[in-house]
Order: sequence, then C-alpha cells, then structure tokens
Amino acid sequence: MKNFLLKQFIDACAVTKIFDGVSKILIAVSGGADSLALTELMTNSRQRFGLEISIAHFEHGLRGQTSIDDAAFVKNFAETRGLNFVGGSGDVKTFAAQQKISIETAARILRYEFLNDARQKLNCDAIATAHHADDQAETILMRFLRGATSAGLSAMQARTFTDCGLILRPLLNFRKAELENFCREKNLSPRIDATNFETDATRNKIRLELLPTLEKFNPSLVDTLCRFGKISADEANFIDEQAEKIFPVVVRDNSIVRQEFLKLHPAIQRAVIKKFFALVTGTTKDFGFAHVEGVRKVLLNELTGVELPKHLRADLRRGKLRISKNFYGKG
Repeated sequence: MKNFLLKQFIDACAVTKIFDGVSKILIAVSGGADSLALTELMTNSRQRFGLEISIAHFEHGLRGQTSIDDAAFVKNFAETRGLNFVGGSGDVKTFAAQQKISIETAARILRYEFLNDARQKLNCDAIATAHHADDQAETILMRFLRGATSAGLSAMQARTFTDCGLILRPLLNFRKAELENFCREKNLSPRIDATNFETDATRNKIRLELLPTLEKFNPSLVDTLCRFGKISADEANFIDEQAEKIFPVVVRDNSIVRQEFLKLHPAIQRAVIKKFFALVTGTTKDFGFAHVEGVRKVLLNELTGVELPKHLRADLRRGKLRISKNFYGKG
C-alpha cells in the first residue's frame, strides 16, 4: 500500500515521457505536503529515470520567523537526503508596492526569477513544481471567472517551455489528498502555511469557498475541470498549429492581408491576430479579447482602424492592416 502512489507516479511519468531529454532537475520546494511528496517521489524514482535532483526554496519575507523556519526546514530536508540545496529570499511586499501589483503576483514573479537563476547556476535542465489536480481546477475556475477565452482556459501542461526554461509538473494527475496521505505514510511532517487559509486572496477564496460549494452540485468537479482544461489545451494547440501554417500567407510585410484573412475560420482569425500582435510588438501580454475582436471587426467590415494599448493603432489601408504608433489617441 505504501508504494502504490510511487508506482502510479512512475507509470504516469513513463506514459507522459515527462523526463525525456532531462537529467538534472531543480525541484521548487515550499515545505508543504505537495512539494515534499514530489521530492520524495522523484528521489525514489530517480534511478528509474536517470535523474540528478537539487532542491530550491524561496523565502518570500511575508510571515516573519515562520517563513525563515520554513527555509531552514527545507534545507534540512534536502541535506538529510543528500540533495543539493539552494535558498533565496526577497521582499515581496516592497516589490508589489513598487510595481503596483498584487502580493500573489509579486511573489510568483520573484519566486520564478530566483528559480531561473538557481537553475542556471546549477546547470539544471528543468524546474519541477508540485502543481497537482486541485491546483489545476482552481486555476481553470479562476481564469473562467476573469473572463478568459478558450485558449486561456487551457490546462497547465506537464511540460512547458517558458522564459525560465523548461517547467515540469509531474503531479498534475494526482489529487492533493493523495499527496497528503503519502506524506503521512512516509512519516513526513509538512510545514503549514497559515496564509493558505486566509480568504483575502482570490485563489484562496476559490479553494476554500467556491470549489466546496460547487462540489455539492458535482462531486467530481475537480476531475471535470481538469478534463475540460485538457480538451481546451488540445484544441488551442491545434488552432495555433493551423494559424502557424497559414500565417505567412495572411501576414506579409508586417501587414495582415484582408483578402486572405477573410478566407479563415473565426477561430483561426483570432489566433492569427494574436500572432500578429506578437510579431509587431514583441508580446501579447497587453492585448485582450476586446483588442483582438476590435482588429477583427476592422478587417471583416473594412473599417478605417482601431486604437490599441501601448499607444498603438491598427489601420486598414488598401486591403492591408498595419499597426503603428498612435500619436493622437490615448492608446
């Protein structure tokens, strides 16, 4: 019984080939049940997959001595298992105030900056995080409430290439309760982050209040949301692949050719516009659904143009849509 989850973990990793092409992995460990379980599972399966494991912990400076104690706990946890350990810390509150962003967002930015630096210093091939099925469901539900499109409702992937390098999420098929039971079976004593039980953060409200309420209507809600996210991801990837193929035909000389654009399915049209934003501005971060639809309406209805964020404007002239600086509008 004690090895059941380990067997499931090894089987899942083998099927998904999550560790293909990877030998040195940096595991992000908070000290909670999820990351302790991930470390224990990977440690016990490292010979099977030929892995060299290191541990990283970021102290956010949000919970005083308790936070410092968490860092010491993780360091000791790594050392007792003969694993390399690298620790870091940051002033999340100050950074959040400076950037005018939420504490949650600030913590994530600083944490991943640290993890990326640690990955590079240790010459690791990837960073492994302990995101699990419950996290997946919470993320999908949170994005839905914020009005995300189908692409935005895509599930987290087991392997994702980001600015921080390759991110691995080996626990996406496992529920939090399974990981907590595994910790008990292994006599692990996870640290408890009291802030996870405060309902001032949106994710916490979803975890503690909304999900339990919705599960009264559908006890399998987490599985349902994860399945929905997986399907959305597959469909979004397919649309993106089709848009990539057609892109050189529709976009020429940094312009969208209206005649070619009109031949596309609406889903492909939106994907092409997003890629066009990335081509011209270098990012899609500041462009939401309303901006994509604004450009799309210009092309469909042969309008003159539309204002965009970042002091930009899209103009349609002689059948070609270009993006340029908007010197007169607010942007």
